[in-house]
Amino acid sequence: MAPVVYKASIPDIPVIRHSIFTYLFNIIDHPASSPAFVDAKDGQMITRGEVKDRALRLAWGLRQRVLLPGVTDPKLSTNLERGDTLMILSPNTLSWPMTLFGCVAAGLRLTFASSSATARELSWQWSDSLARAVIVHPPLVQVVKDMFKLIGVSDAEAAQRIWVVDQIWKEDAPKLLGCNWLGDLVGNETLEQEELFDGDLAEETVYICYSSGTTGRPKGVETTHKNVATVLSATQAYWKQVETDKDVLLGLMPVYHMFGLAMHMHYPLFANRPLVMMNDGFEAETFCKTVQQYKITTVMLVPPIMLTLSTHPAIDQYDMSSITNIASGAAPLSAALANKVLDRLKARGANVVLLQGCGSTETTCPAQMVAPFDSVKKFGSVGTLLPNVQARLVDDDERDVAEGVAGEMWLKGPTITKGYLNNPTANASSFSPDGWFKTGDVLRRDQDGYYYIVDRKKELIKYKAYQVAPAELEAILLEHPEVADVGVIGIMDAYTGDELPRAYVEPVDPLILQSSTAKHSFEKRVQQWIVGQVAHYKRLRGGVVALESIPKSGTGKILRKDLRELAKVEAKKAAKGASAARL
Repeated sequence: MAPVVYKASIPDIPVIRHSIFTYLFNIIDHPASSPAFVDAKDGQMITRGEVKDRALRLAWGLRQRVLLPGVTDPKLSTNLERGDTLMILSPNTLSWPMTLFGCVAAGLRLTFASSSATARELSWQWSDSLARAVIVHPPLVQVVKDMFKLIGVSDAEAAQRIWVVDQIWKEDAPKLLGCNWLGDLVGNETLEQEELFDGDLAEETVYICYSSGTTGRPKGVETTHKNVATVLSATQAYWKQVETDKDVLLGLMPVYHMFGLAMHMHYPLFANRPLVMMNDGFEAETFCKTVQQYKITTVMLVPPIMLTLSTHPAIDQYDMSSITNIASGAAPLSAALANKVLDRLKARGANVVLLQGCGSTETTCPAQMVAPFDSVKKFGSVGTLLPNVQARLVDDDERDVAEGVAGEMWLKGPTITKGYLNNPTANASSFSPDGWFKTGDVLRRDQDGYYYIVDRKKELIKYKAYQVAPAELEAILLEHPEVADVGVIGIMDAYTGDELPRAYVEPVDPLILQSSTAKHSFEKRVQQWIVGQVAHYKRLRGGVVALESIPKSGTGKILRKDLRELAKVEAKKAAKGASAARL
C-alpha cells in the first residue's frame, strides 16, 4: 500500500540551489544602503553593503593569511581550504553577521557552540566536527584554552588555532594582547567573488549545529546551503501576510541556535528588514525601552520571556504600540499565558498577531507555521506544513495511521537536514531507507491540515529553546563520588511549557536514605555539584530525588516511564500538602 503523504496547503516555492551568500547578497536585489543590523544599546548600525564588503575582505584574509596545523600532518602548517570547518564561540554581538558571512563567502563550514558551554562540552564538539580553528569572543578565550588542555593540545598549537573577534566593524578596535585577532584579516584585499555552490553543490554542508541525542553525545546536524536559502522564502510564504515595508525586527534569541541563526542572521537580510540586536540578553525593562526607542514591530520570543512579560510592570511604562507581530516557538505556549501577554499589549495600544510554529535544528527551524488569519482559531496548533515540506504520521510499527489518529511525524523536503555528521548509527535510526526524517514527535492532524503535538517519542528534555539529553546528564552525574546510579527525566512546568531536568539518584551510601535530613542534604549537594559541570540550561531545575534503586528493564535500560509515574505521585503529594497548608 502506498504511504499516506500530506503536503502543504499553500503552493510550493522554487528550491534555492545557490550559496547562502550568493543568494542573499547577489541574487536578491536590495539596496546596499539598507540598514541591516543595529546594536540596541548604543545605536551602532551596519548596512547591508557594509556586511557584504567586510565579509568578502574577511574571506580573503581567512583563505590567504591564516596558517593552521595541517589536517593530515599537524606539524605542517597549511592554509584554510574550501570545505574546512571553523568553530564560533560567542554570544550575540554586532560582529556576528560579518564573521558568519565572511566564513561562508570563503567556502568554509561553521559549527556553533553555546556561549555557556563548559570545556568538557566544547571538547566533544571540537573533536567531532573536525574544526581547524575557533573564533571566540574575548571573555571566552579561557574556556577554549581549558578545552584544548583537556584534549591534550599544546599551548603553542592552541594559540595558533584561537582567533579572537570583537567589534570587527571597527578599524581601531581594542585588541586582546597575545592573541590572533580576526579583525586583522580584514584588510584592503578582497575576494572578487565568493565561493560558489550552485546546482548540486548547494547540497554541501555549510552549518553544523549540535543537537543533543538520546545516546548522550550531541549530534552534529549537517545543514546545507539549499536548506537555509529555501527555508527563508518558505517562511515568508506565511509571514508576508502580516509584513509591511516599515517592519523593524528585534533580535533576542542566541544566534548559535538554529532558531536565532535562521531568523536573526538570515531572514532580515532576505526580507530587507533591519534587525535590532539586544546583545546583552533579555531584561524586561530594556526590552520595553528598546521597543519604544526603535519602534519595533516584530519580535521572536520563547515562552519563558512571555512569562516575564505577562506580569512585569515595565510594559505599562513604555510605548508598546508599534508591536504588530510576535512569533513564538521552541517550546509549547499555553493559551492562558499567551492571552495574558496579548491583553496587556492591547491595553498599551498594540494590535498584535501571535504567530506560532514548530521545527528543529534538523528541519532548519520551522517545518510548520500557523497562518496569521488562523492565529486565534487554531491556537494550540503548531501549524500547517511549510511549502515543499511533506509529512507522514506513523504508528510504532511504522505504518500510516488513520485520519485524525496521532502518530509519529516523518518529514521530507528541501529544508530537512541531509543527516548527522560522522554518525551512521544516528542516521540509520533517524531516517527511513527512502529518506524520511523521523522527528520523534507524536502529532495529530485535523481536517484543515493543522497539526497538534500530542507527545514526544524521543527522550529529549526541552528546556526553553534548548534540548537536554538525559543520558548526557546521567553520564556526568555518575562521576560524582556519592552517586551509585542515576536516571534523568523532564518534569513539566504547566504554566511555562518548559521541561525541567530532574535526577533520580541512588546514593553510594544507602544509610543516607534512613535520615530525612541526610537525604535532603545529599540531594542538595548533587544538585549544586552539577552546576559547575554543565551549561546553565542543563542544570537540574527539577531537583534531585534520592532512591533506593533506579528502575530498569531486564536488559539494563532505565525505565523512564516508571520515573515519570513516580514524579506524578510526588506532584500529587505536593499539591495535597500545599492545599492542607492553606487550610
